[in-house]
Amino acid sequence: MANTDKTADRPTILIVDDTPENLGVLSELLQPHYAVRAANNGARALAIATSTPRPELILLDIMMPDLDGYAVLERLQADPATREIPVIFVTALTATEDERRGFELGAVDYITKPIRPAVVLARVRTHLELKRARDRLQDENAWLEAELKRRNRQRELILASAGEGIFGTDADGRLSFINPAAVALLGYPATEVLGRPAHETFHRGDADGPLRACLNGELGIQDCADRFLRRDGTWIDVEYTCEPIVEGNERLGIVVTFRDVGERQRYLAEIERKSNFDELTGLPNRNLLRDRLNQAIELAARDDEKLAVLLFNLDRFKNINDSLGHPAGDAVLRELAGRLLDSVPAGATLARIDGDQFVLVVPRQADSASLARLAQPLLQTLGTPFRIGEREFQLSASLGAALYPIDGQDSESLLRNAAAAMYEAKAAGGKRLSFYTAAMNERAIERLETENDLRLAIERGELVLHYQPQVSLRSGRIIGAEALVRWQHPVRGLLGPGSFIPLAEESGLIVPLGEWVLRTACAENRAWQAAGLPALPVAVNLSARQILAQDLVELATSVLNDTGLDPNFLELELTESMVMADAEAFIESTRRLKRLSISLSIDDFGTGFSSLSYLKRFAIDRLKIDQSFVRDLTQDPNSAAIAQTIISLAHSLGLSVIAEGVETEAQLGFLCTRHCDEMQGYLFSRPLPAADYAALLRSGRRLALPEPARMANRTLLLVDDEAPVLAALKRLLRREGYTLLAARSGTEGLDLLARHEVGVVISDARMPEMSGAEFLGRVREMYPDTVRIMLSGYTDLDAVTTAVNRGELFRFLAKPWDDDELLLTLRDAFRHYEIRRGHRAG
Repeated sequence: MANTDKTADRPTILIVDDTPENLGVLSELLQPHYAVRAANNGARALAIATSTPRPELILLDIMMPDLDGYAVLERLQADPATREIPVIFVTALTATEDERRGFELGAVDYITKPIRPAVVLARVRTHLELKRARDRLQDENAWLEAELKRRNRQRELILASAGEGIFGTDADGRLSFINPAAVALLGYPATEVLGRPAHETFHRGDADGPLRACLNGELGIQDCADRFLRRDGTWIDVEYTCEPIVEGNERLGIVVTFRDVGERQRYLAEIERKSNFDELTGLPNRNLLRDRLNQAIELAARDDEKLAVLLFNLDRFKNINDSLGHPAGDAVLRELAGRLLDSVPAGATLARIDGDQFVLVVPRQADSASLARLAQPLLQTLGTPFRIGEREFQLSASLGAALYPIDGQDSESLLRNAAAAMYEAKAAGGKRLSFYTAAMNERAIERLETENDLRLAIERGELVLHYQPQVSLRSGRIIGAEALVRWQHPVRGLLGPGSFIPLAEESGLIVPLGEWVLRTACAENRAWQAAGLPALPVAVNLSARQILAQDLVELATSVLNDTGLDPNFLELELTESMVMADAEAFIESTRRLKRLSISLSIDDFGTGFSSLSYLKRFAIDRLKIDQSFVRDLTQDPNSAAIAQTIISLAHSLGLSVIAEGVETEAQLGFLCTRHCDEMQGYLFSRPLPAADYAALLRSGRRLALPEPARMANRTLLLVDDEAPVLAALKRLLRREGYTLLAARSGTEGLDLLARHEVGVVISDARMPEMSGAEFLGRVREMYPDTVRIMLSGYTDLDAVTTAVNRGELFRFLAKPWDDDELLLTLRDAFRHYEIRRGHRAG
């Protein structure tokens, strides 16, 4: 009877853990997808690993009695039968040395507890796919080695019997000897051909040819190309040398040494084919396309005709490769190539140039209307669904067209403009044909005009500076400002830097523009000081292009001398990408700038690829936390962790930290409690014109800083979307002397946590927008010392498991709650919080 067990063909996974709860959670998670076996100790795991069916992947706990995970892995690696089974450690250990030890022993990955289902499923799927790929590769390698050995043996036999063919004739041209190699190559036994005329034997009566001339003594020693007839009637292409045998003045015969050149010709033909044709589809490739397109252009120019270039690209083809794999994608491309060929008119060239991009060159195209009619069948080739195995799906494509000579007069410009038109079609949603039209040229012209306007704007004084105040997070006082350029365009109005700085970078105008900003900022700062305003530094952004194009130290020296500004009141902001472009040169530049007493900072820190080994060598004064991290730091654990890390790193290196883009009180509270030094952002002030910034300095306005944090060991945060529940909890807990904070959502709760030090959080499980499990999970990552309690009217196992795994709960309490139980739990929770803080302090 056939095996109908649906799990028979599923990969087997072995789970090893001494905790029944962990085995239960992992088994329940994996069983819908895999055949699962479980072991609660190391000895049992080793027995299962060597049994049948052998597991294809092992999830292994480390901390187990008797035989721990490391010992189990060592034994698995020592046994040839289990050595190739991938092992993933599932553990609560997170120290670097623990990971290093596991990887050194042969583990392929680590999954840290608490378990996150999505992570477990993704890692398991990835390593099973890697194992299958390795197995396939090993099978292919074994086959290739066997095939290589077979061919080597075959070659050795051929060489042993063949080598160079040699035969000799007497003075009358009759064969007098023939070596084994010639016998093997031509197929004639020596006894059959000796004494026969060589020319008639190997040419069957052909009257002329180099061999006849050689036999007649008309040629001396000479290399010839010819073909010889085999005994079976087939021809062999040969190269040979014909050498006469002469004694005294008498010619006794000739010796012919020949070799088969057919294999070499086939090899050269294969090279020619691969250099001109796409291996997957058999269509011309980019190399042959360019040659044929150049020929078509020459013919069109000679005959005064038009020529069309169509670039064909599938829409969202990447989804097929990602979901079904590259073999499926290759199958689709092969079928598509066949469909397109059936729709291509006579005389046209269809080529595949890259990935899912095809190009069609069509001669004698009159206008865009006829080309649109031609493109219609190409788009319709995708109307019939594609089938891969049991899957059937529909595809669409975007086409871009360029016409010779209107849209270009050489192959490069035609292909480039057809590609530009294709991207226009994609931008419009795909499934269409777009022409390279005058509108595209208009956009290019508009760009050139904008570039020219920007060049003139520097000369005409249309650029202005706005200043965004920078504020101390210790005193609330303004401690400086960042200079930000604006363009007062005569037609388009006031433009922000995003609309012209990228163009300035590309065109090289950033160099004079950057010098104007530096010079203007220094001059205006000096004027404010002369008017009696507080002497504060101004920060100026520098571009990588500026550093490459000019001597920065020389420029700064010249500007300071010309404006009379004390260098202590100038700060230069440098980006990470600029720093890493040439680190050694930059290190020297920073040292020279510091000798001028100029302050230096690294802007947008954390968005590039800084090397910490270089960072400690830079003569810089502060780091700036990029606004992309500040924007989400109260809601996103990753942004919060990055901001905290930058602050800690800077302080450990003796640097100050400024955060940009601070817009909310919660962000401010988070930064203050993490001891960030300075900030700038809309919470205090937008960038201001020079006159308004000067007025702000005169006003003496300060930033209102958060009140000092309450005692966290008595501060309790309540999060529940139901107002009556919050009210009831407040009535119960107020008399216990706790400082109570309340929030109606997880987002609001995270904002409060950013502004206050909280010892314990009590959260509902089910809330709109963000569940209690997700909220407590973020609290765990962002505020690990804060103790987390879930209070919920829903006690289903999935909710509890999710909450435990995501939030590492201290307790789970059910609604309606018991007052005494809740109060006792809170007392234990605050004691737990104090113990945690004490351990960290110690």
